Amino acid sequence: MKHYAYPQDQPPRLPRALALGVFEGLHIGHRAVICQAAGRSGLTAAVFTFAGRLPKGEGGALLTAERRDALLTDMGGEETITADFEAIRDLSPEAFVRDVLREQLDVRLVTCGFNFRFGKNGAGTVDTLRTLGAAHGIEVIAVPAVEVDGQAVSTSRIRLCLQAGDMPLANRLLGVPFTLDFPVVHGRRLGRQLGAPTINQPLPAGFVQPRFGVYAAAVEVAGQVTYGVTNIGVKPTVGADSPLAETWIPTFAGDLYGQRVRVTPIRFLRAETAFDSLDALQQQIHRDGASARTAVLGDDQTGLQAVLFDFDDTLQDRARAFSRYAREFLTRYFPALPAPERERRLGEMIDRQNGGYVDYVQYFRELQQAWGWENAPSPEQLTAECRCLFSRYTALYPESAGLLRACRRRGLKVGVVTNGPSLLQHRKLDFSGLRPLLDVAVVSGDEGVQKPEAEIFRRAAARIGVSPRCCAYVGDHPVNDVRGALAAGMVPVYIHATDRLGTPPAGVTTLSHIRELPELLENADFLKKFPE
Repeated sequence: MKHYAYPQDQPPRLPRALALGVFEGLHIGHRAVICQAAGRSGLTAAVFTFAGRLPKGEGGALLTAERRDALLTDMGGEETITADFEAIRDLSPEAFVRDVLREQLDVRLVTCGFNFRFGKNGAGTVDTLRTLGAAHGIEVIAVPAVEVDGQAVSTSRIRLCLQAGDMPLANRLLGVPFTLDFPVVHGRRLGRQLGAPTINQPLPAGFVQPRFGVYAAAVEVAGQVTYGVTNIGVKPTVGADSPLAETWIPTFAGDLYGQRVRVTPIRFLRAETAFDSLDALQQQIHRDGASARTAVLGDDQTGLQAVLFDFDDTLQDRARAFSRYAREFLTRYFPALPAPERERRLGEMIDRQNGGYVDYVQYFRELQQAWGWENAPSPEQLTAECRCLFSRYTALYPESAGLLRACRRRGLKVGVVTNGPSLLQHRKLDFSGLRPLLDVAVVSGDEGVQKPEAEIFRRAAARIGVSPRCCAYVGDHPVNDVRGALAAGMVPVYIHATDRLGTPPAGVTTLSHIRELPELLENADFLKKFPE
């Protein structure tokens, strides 16, 4: 990703699709804005944001610069243009659109939130932007508010959640877990004396400070998820120079100094307390360990607690989505192709992609050879383009959103576990509109593991604090979904759409379509599969 500091840097003038906003935290509302700007044919996807003294933004950063770049890349961003707020604050709305957007940056499309304001004293509104944009050949898309539980998602709402220690809601609003992913540094080694050696991760300067206290955390170490006890604060019993996260990992005894360890706080357990003695502190630490194990691994849970889903061919009609993408692909690259040949190539694109189970570089290479396509973009370029563009044609089954809402009304947690590249799968979720309904979304491209490995299922369960044995997993692949879920200890539900992929083990609950799932969740025999 390219970075420009405006106006110090002068980005090259080229056709751009520009997402406008402050974008603190990159929550699911921001994702909706940014994704609309990415993947437009012939336009560079850019994010235009602000630095310096802003009217809002108190409370610390929700993301490190490194994490921010990774998320923007997953949304399809190609460059960021960070404007010095002081340098442009006195520009009129007219000057900003004319001089900055059109003349300097050659913007052709702008996306923004429904309540975006700009120009001196915030004089410009979305309506102003539409009027000025029309005069300068700039299309404007204002994205409506994204709501969770009937309230708009906002950075201030997320900060309130973090200040209250409400990690489950904060994670839903963010769309990805709030994670402490910082290098481990040496501490005073007091934890070793107490029988609970800890890793110390200082919070970077300017980073948001969640509610000080003790959390149950999902910790990813040595390639596996486990539970931990994380104290965020200043260690009142023994003291600390500055806020840090200190995590005890009861199941791990190795050396992690200098490594980045992913710690995801799951549940707030108690406030920081100054103990009268180290013995009292030691006793409380071990009680916290038992509480954390229960909170993360769900040892005390009974019954069905969560329903996790595959995405393609489970929640989405992937064949219909790919057909839409392929038609647009042929129109863009072969606009003069006679209708019979267009339909023949459409069929070939669909047949060769094998439901998505292909190496796409090889896939496009073979298409180029079969069609005698001269002067074609490289297979690598077409693959990258596909990962960004395909998501725009997401085609949910009509029942999908309602089904997820019905699960939530039953008090069940809901999530997606899907294989695929980060960019492609995250954008599918963003364009699907399902993000506000999900407690967790796990994409193999982020994890370094993929279905049918049991670990990816376990990570999803741990991040929502549910025991795998209390999770149903719904998917269409007899190996990736069914056998993988079984290996993780989940109860699989097989969507039998085709025998092309093989057959699941005997005795697995089988449906022909997800529309049958609500009835299944009322079935007493099915519910007996979960612990009592």
